[in-house]
Amino acid sequence: MTSSIIFDGPDMCGKTEMATALSKRLGIPYFKNKSEWSAFEDDPSYFQNALKYGDTFFYSYLKQTGASVILDRSYPSEWVYSLAFERDRDIKLLRHIDDLAAEAGTKIVIPYRTCYDNIHDDVHNINSDDLKKLHDLYLGFAGWTNCKVLRLCVDSEDLLWEINSIVSFLEEKK
Repeated sequence: MTSSIIFDGPDMCGKTEMATALSKRLGIPYFKNKSEWSAFEDDPSYFQNALKYGDTFFYSYLKQTGASVILDRSYPSEWVYSLAFERDRDIKLLRHIDDLAAEAGTKIVIPYRTCYDNIHDDVHNINSDDLKKLHDLYLGFAGWTNCKVLRLCVDSEDLLWEINSIVSFLEEKK
């Protein structure tokens, strides 16, 4: 089984709901860094430092121990959001993290919608135009990463179908 499964994609696509449901179904721990937004507001270098120090350690741990985890957002967010919001990014470091993730057998699920009209994230002040931009950048990330990616349309909002689709993806051979 995959050591880590990352749910990443545009806001308001049900990542957290799917990740927690998959965690319960597979018995794999779920993790979300709940302080990421406040940390970013207090220290814009937070994400770069998390990648440089946390992610390199984390993927080494996963590879050495064979531990499994379901992540609600990870380094793909930094790849996408740094471009979307024109923040500094370290593409060499992101490539290194992606290579470590791929070596550890990480699979990435990117949920998306076919239309983001009338969808707005009030918590983070992200509107439908932002969501469309993020959607396109996640398409770019899917082509860039060395990890296996499932792009999953969530228009139906059928959680059981989504989880079954993800389990099928996870069971596929490399």
